[in-house]
Amino acid sequence: MSFSRRQFLRGTSSGLGLLAASSALPRWLVGEAQAASLGGYAGYRAAVCVFLLGGNDANNVLVPLGATPYSHYRAARPNIGIPQGDLLPISPEGLAANAYGLHPSLQKVRALFDQGRAALVCNVGPLVLPMKKAEYTSGATARPDNLYSHSDQQDAWASAIANPSTAGLPLALVGKATGWGGRMADMIHGLNAGEYPEVVSFGGKPLFAAGASRQPMMIPANGTLAFRENGSASFNALQTEALAEVLGISNGVTLEASYAGIFTQAKTFALARAEARDAAWSALPLQTRNAIDALFIPPSGVTGWSLLPQLQNVLRDLVAGATSAAGGGLGLRRQAFSVGLGGFDTHVGQLTTHEALLAQLDYSLDAFHRAVALLRESGVFGATPPQATLFTMSDFSRTMVENSDRGTDHAWGGHAIVIGEQVQGGRLYGTYPSLDLDANGANNPDTTDSRGRWIPTLSVDQYAYSLAYWLGATAATERDYVCPNLATYVAAATAGGFPAAARRYRIPSLLGAT
Repeated sequence: MSFSRRQFLRGTSSGLGLLAASSALPRWLVGEAQAASLGGYAGYRAAVCVFLLGGNDANNVLVPLGATPYSHYRAARPNIGIPQGDLLPISPEGLAANAYGLHPSLQKVRALFDQGRAALVCNVGPLVLPMKKAEYTSGATARPDNLYSHSDQQDAWASAIANPSTAGLPLALVGKATGWGGRMADMIHGLNAGEYPEVVSFGGKPLFAAGASRQPMMIPANGTLAFRENGSASFNALQTEALAEVLGISNGVTLEASYAGIFTQAKTFALARAEARDAAWSALPLQTRNAIDALFIPPSGVTGWSLLPQLQNVLRDLVAGATSAAGGGLGLRRQAFSVGLGGFDTHVGQLTTHEALLAQLDYSLDAFHRAVALLRESGVFGATPPQATLFTMSDFSRTMVENSDRGTDHAWGGHAIVIGEQVQGGRLYGTYPSLDLDANGANNPDTTDSRGRWIPTLSVDQYAYSLAYWLGATAATERDYVCPNLATYVAAATAGGFPAAARRYRIPSLLGAT
């Protein structure tokens, strides 16, 4: 039986397919990378996006414990509201003691909050311009494209462009589908030696990782990126030799030669990653390795968790990136990662589903944070140990008013979790909405309607740029490239007399600059 070249590549290299399709393209094909003007921490930093797919119900993540706001909460949620005594009290800086409570599944996040290593960003979501209720009702201010749509709002979070149909973009971005993680990679590329991709995705929303000049490494959730082998060394060697021969055939066709170049580079990256992961991990003290591995063992009796192994693979890649080339690692200074956890579209029977999802999230975030602490304590990285910040994103939050199926429906602004050693934690950032839906919410300026869909008071752009700034994209030109709408948003907030938080390019003091 004869096989076409395409069939051969599909059969022998399926393990590299995701990487080959999206690895860094030749510069002549996609344009030169943007210049970088970076500063800050001299060691390694990573931002890790945890995308909660389906629309996480933030209203049950963070609940006010004051008598009046809690009564509003329970009035809207007689069946799925969490009993006040079951919530985990927290005392955010600047607020009354035990002013809020976290979902009972978030015990480890609560501990990190109390330690000052976790924060919550309140009522954040996609916005074209800052908006008040009257402007929403009248349509005087543009809304995000296809508000309340899963796919469109996932894209809005992943791209930090709420209105792709009408947005004004820098020339380098026109006609390209990019995410803010990928555009951040375009900016920070100059800080890393070589061409190894700055963004590595194990899950979440692929758009987040796509840049204009830098493309991500897309890896299956299990972390394996290699040729499909059959256990026979001679067969595997023959397969590799045959692949090299096929890739060398171009017949003078430009696109054919370009594909061969891309695929060869993808193979190079995959091999470099595998070797660096093994060498850097082996360089850690055995005690550290064992302790980290133990963190990523799920609780007794738990099976089927998907987020924990993704974050374990991120940790292994982080070690490889932070280890110097001389030490067998990749010798990088800045990276971003993406992982995902699905199942948050809780229209029916939300209580048990959401409880289980948040338990998985809680355990996984804590395991990763503690693993990075163990790397710092190992002493292997000297005075500049790796730093990492975890942050959550989701399509949207959900209606405050429960539906007849004891679930919730699509809404808008929600609360995000940020965790890391450099997080200025123990605080709520942004403005928590009023939960008063008396008179169908007519007197509540925070809701679009009677069901409690909160108009965001912080934009995704501000949230995204806070992380991009921490990674080093501090110049105004870098800001305007990573978040193209942000300057217009801030100018409108200033002109419109919006609160101070809306008039800032990033969330102040969320992350330390050093």
